[in-house]
Amino acid sequence: MSERLVLLGYVAGAHGVRGALRVKLHNATSSTLEPGVALHLRTRGAGAKEGAGDGDAGEIKILSRFAPKPGSDMVRMWLEGVDSREGADALRGREVFVPRAALPEPEDDEYYLDDLVGLPVVREREGGEPESLGTITGLSSNGLQDLLVIRLRGAEWLLPALPVFIVAIEAQRVVVDVHDDMLPESR
Repeated sequence: MSERLVLLGYVAGAHGVRGALRVKLHNATSSTLEPGVALHLRTRGAGAKEGAGDGDAGEIKILSRFAPKPGSDMVRMWLEGVDSREGADALRGREVFVPRAALPEPEDDEYYLDDLVGLPVVREREGGEPESLGTITGLSSNGLQDLLVIRLRGAEWLLPALPVFIVAIEAQRVVVDVHDDMLPESR
């Protein structure tokens, strides 16, 4: 069984003529993508499925990396086996994944959004049982913020992954505080 992979960003394009890549990261301050780390490049939309699929370039080691400029989410890096602009251009649009084990463990009051996938979502009700609002089935983004994709009885709804909505993560469930108008009508 392959280990779980976590999405960190995507290849935005080539930089220069010697095979450097421009990689847009979801967290540009992350120290995860350092020289020697093995990453996976997958065709956009292939996801973090186990094993190498048709869209997986396999495991590739980072040779070197330049930190992003202040205020930028773009890094430049060189990968093993990519030594020309054409080789780098061929990887444009690929999503960049690393094994979950390569990430540092979060602090007690922190979590990785990827770790929430598969957890049930509930809303506390005064004096009663928590209301089930579905299960987190994936992650998305609207360009401004990360979104939790939640499936409830055949309908999907999106919840911004913000502290104002995520009250707690406890007992393998996500407790949220949301208004009824944010929920799917079919609930």
